[in-house]
Amino acid sequence: MNQPLGRRVRDALPSLIAGIALLAGVLLLPDLTPSGAIPVVGQESLHARIVADAGTDGTGLPLFEVEVLGGTAAGERLEAAVQDGSAAMPGSDERRPYGIGDEVVVTRFTGPAGGFAVITEPWRLPLLGLLAALFAGAVLVVGGLRGARSLVALAFTLAVVIKLVVPLLLRGVDPILLAVGGGTAVTLVTLVLTEGWGRVALSAALGTVAALVLTAVLAGAFTLLAGFTVLQGSEEISFLIPLIGDRVDLSGILLAATVFGALGVLDDVTVTQAATVEQIHRTDASAARGHVVNGAMRVGRSHIAATVNTLMLAYLGAGLPLLLLFSLSGQDPATTLNSEIVAVEVIRALVGSIGIVAAVPLTTLVAAFLIVPSEPAGHATG
Repeated sequence: MNQPLGRRVRDALPSLIAGIALLAGVLLLPDLTPSGAIPVVGQESLHARIVADAGTDGTGLPLFEVEVLGGTAAGERLEAAVQDGSAAMPGSDERRPYGIGDEVVVTRFTGPAGGFAVITEPWRLPLLGLLAALFAGAVLVVGGLRGARSLVALAFTLAVVIKLVVPLLLRGVDPILLAVGGGTAVTLVTLVLTEGWGRVALSAALGTVAALVLTAVLAGAFTLLAGFTVLQGSEEISFLIPLIGDRVDLSGILLAATVFGALGVLDDVTVTQAATVEQIHRTDASAARGHVVNGAMRVGRSHIAATVNTLMLAYLGAGLPLLLLFSLSGQDPATTLNSEIVAVEVIRALVGSIGIVAAVPLTTLVAAFLIVPSEPAGHATG
């Protein structure tokens, strides 16, 4: 029987308030980024609006007058050329992609070669905000109060990553320990917010932590055995090296990314398994612990099949342009698979999948121990 709306609101309100308080606490933390961590690179990106057409520059590129809309330079006007890549895409003769009134991102160069600015891309935040509002609305309409709690949990996760994980990485904190510790904190808060504190949430949290540790150990071991370079096939790392040097364990950052990448799916799997154990036990309180475990594992096996396939498809989707590039190169498939840029992704996908698969029996056993009594109600002896 559904609970009255007033009671559901009263039950959800404490966790919502607690979640919002935790979120506010993280957001109000001082900036933990170490001093000197952000190098002076001779350029800055500005939010601006085009106010006038200024013709073309010396190379024939479109030139506009723009007004800076935010930051310390708000109100300042400057001339900016349209970056060549955005002025004319392949197959297009369009040379003036922007008009007066358009909001854009302007990159101003102030280094030794500075003194000029370029329009690099359109300002997309209003569009992203609209999409985020549609997403939040869909979650609230379908998920109701639990959806509201999940949105608070999502905001908390993003805040932890931005306000804690990234600055602490720049401070040189071990990335793997930070990933496991941060992942554990996010998991606990998320589960308590969405499921409420109880044996289901505790079982899911313990199963998630165990699977995270396993994922971290496997990722570290196989990455070491594979003999990858510090870049590990990541173009972003090549940009980080001259900026932060050896102050940060760059290889560890990529391992931490593997752990965080598996975390979202792990939460889903562990909550499902813990809830399945609870529901089987509620349906038949006299069922032995072994019977409950077997029933929950049948559900878990179906979940594994769907989840692993979903994870692989996600990795393939993200790497599809790379697969096309290798296909056009005419290289031998075995050589392509052996290359660092591909092998890194294969190890991430497989290690993450192993962690997810292991989470099913781990969470099932923990939940059965915490939820199902060793002596079922129907077999208790007096």
